[in-house]
Amino acid sequence: MFTIRNPIILLVILVVSMAKAYAIEDIAPDQLINNLFVEINKRINQDQGKIAEDKTYLITIGDEVLSPYVSFETMAKQILGKNWRKITPEQRVRYTDAFRQRVSVSLVSQYDPSKKYNLEVTGSRQNDKGDRAAVSSVVTETSTGEKYNINYKLFVDRKSKNWQVYDVVVEGISVLQSFKTASAEDFKRNGIEYMIAQLQGSESQSAQSNTQ
Repeated sequence: MFTIRNPIILLVILVVSMAKAYAIEDIAPDQLINNLFVEINKRINQDQGKIAEDKTYLITIGDEVLSPYVSFETMAKQILGKNWRKITPEQRVRYTDAFRQRVSVSLVSQYDPSKKYNLEVTGSRQNDKGDRAAVSSVVTETSTGEKYNINYKLFVDRKSKNWQVYDVVVEGISVLQSFKTASAEDFKRNGIEYMIAQLQGSESQSAQSNTQ
């Protein structure tokens, strides 16, 4: 168990592009989650000055420190469901990228350096094939004792052989499901280009508020 400043960073870690890899044969999913938090927490503590100037620097930290353990393509595909097959490969790439950026910036905007939290990985289970896993954790605010349940769903990427996260569930609320709920109706009414523009617009507004 170790201290991290804000539970939202637990999500930020899992929604940014990363750079150092652990292969499936080298590490278990629960140990992976633990190790990534230790590494990112160390860097966050070192760069508090830069973060204070611009909170989006948290995304830069993720880019420089961690590895690609989130499959945003899988998440985007599940969000759109059967509509994924109705859009072009180029639209799939743009939608996936807009979704990734939207989630990253949104979560970074909630970062609060004045609070500290303890993270404890409380459980892990895998399917019989060993290519799917669920890792549970509890985050406790040190000053109040308030606890947050944060769970991660992972699968093994066939090409890289790395564990990749495809959903994060905070207090019973799935990041994936929260986007998926309104997706079908939005696609039917407005189409994919509108949905991409909406994600990019929200991202731009959030980025502006972070730099003010």
